[in-house]
Amino acid sequence: MFPQKFLARMAQTHQLSADQESVFLLRFGEDRDDREIASFLGVSEEAYRKRMGEVYRKFDIGGKGPGKHNRLLHILKNYLESESVAAKDINQDQPNIYALKIATADIEELVQQMRDRSCQIIQERCATMRVLDMSHPMILEDIYTGTDVLEKITSRRRLGIAELLATYDSRDRHGIAANKEDRLSSMDALNRHSKLMLLGKPGAGKTTLLKYTALKCAQGNIFSELVPIFITLRQYSGSGSLLLDYIAQDFLKYNIGDELALTQLLEHGRAILFLDGLDEVREDDLHRVLEDLRSFSEQYYINRFVITSRLGAQEYIFEKFTEVEVANFQSLQISQFAQRWFVSNSRHTELFLRKIEDNKPIQELATNPLLLTLLCLVFDEYGDFPNNRSELYREGLDVLLKKWDAKRNIERYQIYKNLSMQRKEDLLAQVACTTFYQGDYFFKQADLECYITEYIRNLPKAHIDDEALQLDSEAIIKAIESQHGLFVERAKGIYSFSHLTFQEYLAAREFVYNGSQQTLAILANKITDPRWQDVLRLAVGMMRSADELLQMIKDRCDRLLADDRQLQSLLQWVQHKAESTQISDRLPSVRAFYLTLGRAIAQSNSLNLANVLARSLVLDLDLCQNRNLNVELAFDLARALETKDGEDLGLDLELDLSLALEYAQEMPDPSLAKALTELIDTCPEDAASDIAWQHWANKLRQQAIAHRNIGQIWDFTSDQIGQLSQYCKANRLLVECLESDCYVQQPIRQAIEQSLLLPQGYSNLKNET
Repeated sequence: MFPQKFLARMAQTHQLSADQESVFLLRFGEDRDDREIASFLGVSEEAYRKRMGEVYRKFDIGGKGPGKHNRLLHILKNYLESESVAAKDINQDQPNIYALKIATADIEELVQQMRDRSCQIIQERCATMRVLDMSHPMILEDIYTGTDVLEKITSRRRLGIAELLATYDSRDRHGIAANKEDRLSSMDALNRHSKLMLLGKPGAGKTTLLKYTALKCAQGNIFSELVPIFITLRQYSGSGSLLLDYIAQDFLKYNIGDELALTQLLEHGRAILFLDGLDEVREDDLHRVLEDLRSFSEQYYINRFVITSRLGAQEYIFEKFTEVEVANFQSLQISQFAQRWFVSNSRHTELFLRKIEDNKPIQELATNPLLLTLLCLVFDEYGDFPNNRSELYREGLDVLLKKWDAKRNIERYQIYKNLSMQRKEDLLAQVACTTFYQGDYFFKQADLECYITEYIRNLPKAHIDDEALQLDSEAIIKAIESQHGLFVERAKGIYSFSHLTFQEYLAAREFVYNGSQQTLAILANKITDPRWQDVLRLAVGMMRSADELLQMIKDRCDRLLADDRQLQSLLQWVQHKAESTQISDRLPSVRAFYLTLGRAIAQSNSLNLANVLARSLVLDLDLCQNRNLNVELAFDLARALETKDGEDLGLDLELDLSLALEYAQEMPDPSLAKALTELIDTCPEDAASDIAWQHWANKLRQQAIAHRNIGQIWDFTSDQIGQLSQYCKANRLLVECLESDCYVQQPIRQAIEQSLLLPQGYSNLKNET
């Protein structure tokens, strides 16, 4: 490719022998193309042309030599002077293109030497992890939990909203779970594919997985025949160097090998390159880095490559790479992570996992490794989660919005960089509130763009043109997805919030921050909608004062049964039974207890009526107080029974009747004991007819009514049973709100508590307050 006078000048400058000069001229004369020469020298064709063009230009104008550009010529001279250049290759008319390659035995020795020396740099870069507010680094191998990948990228599925909803269970709260056959262990994926692109949401564990794999490779547990090379792409891009030069400098710094050794290693395909954080490369450097990575991976294609990047970042096309998505943690992985985190305190582990299991919104966050780490840090410090869940969700949101990148000194390009953190949260809250109010877990990209456009058009310096606003909105969606992971593309053109928990928290924030009497009324009217329960809990905890909202909720609860005389009769019975116990300091709890028993009796069929009546007698607080029954235990039982909604409680009739008789025998009046003794003696055999059982159960009912005022025939319809269930659940939610970390004036709190579960007209909450 070069003129003969130039090549002759090069040979003379570097004092090549006659034979060496012959090889030099044969190999790099006008019969060779740039690609072949670049391949031989171990650089990209673009880099080769640029550097040699400058070298030639200097010689052509009579300069004193190539100066800083003589690196390629020194490599060439070293090749020529190596023992692997056979004389027969020099004299052949068609010289062997592989004549300058080192022998197979030599490469094995070289690989082993470089593996031994590379352990230091891999250990330094990959052996520990320290994220968020950790006070000290943790040993990666001590905390690492096996990660799965999805072979199909979720955002590329062509599904409609109806199809997504068919795979989504809002009660499970874990979003769209990929089919089991789509999950693959990360190690299997690494073994299957020599060129792998690991995509994932922020905090999904991409870097941790990459470091762990590099560490295991250095230790010889996997890919023991390869030399691991771990590169943080953000640092490499900031150096301004080509990737080959950057790695060569690293090798020299850590005494792993010189440039020649690196080139030989790559040419023999004996390296595995771990390239971390393509999405973290600065916008100004991105094009150069992409081109360099493509060129490098094509030139040294026989090596292994693993690149990580966030989902939703710019479309990076590497034709030879297989793309997989890092999957969320499942329950077993959450448990394993917690066991490793709290390794020195097994009781702490058990409590943590129990708290996670009991709280579905928190369990949902735990599927993200970064947020699971946050949960462990919080639990480690306090031994529990905050009573006010909004504080925990706020911290999780802060981690994704700012802390995760800020703590790693990552500065990303932001289309909405002029938005303050407050405005970013406002934007997300408005979208969350709109979509949640409409009942949308999933929303089309076009609709999402409209929500964002309506918000940003009112900001300073916003575009006036609708088309420009739409383009800005599209870019903002991608930025929120890739930089913060709060939007997730669940299928092509269809989005949702990454976690239902964040959608609920942000919706509650919008209701609270823009609170008016009309807004509070909307919230209070959602008291019977299970979908809104967590939003209500969060809103109460976030308010400066929850007085007005809680009063509205209490009024809404009372009105649920206000127009039904039968149901009001049940509440009157509950109040009468509660007052008969003479436990004046805990009347609301006693009313809840008897309402539970009343519901169980009302929902009993003729076959299990006797069982429920017998258990009701045993639990009758006025009767069993003579046995010093733990009243708190009875209250807990009432709450537990409430969730069964009148189902068969698995009761033991014979045991319950015996206990009831034992209690009755200690009463001053012997009439109940006498009646129970007769009933026990006449109890039908198991094989008796249904008519016999019904006749005997009615006798038991009559005695229970006569002596304990328990067992009235309410004869509710299925609609009334449904109303009663709603009423109980709404009041329970109200109690949970009162017991949360909410701010309520003491007189209002007491008035609400004392008037819980009372029949209509029994007391007037407004007068009491």
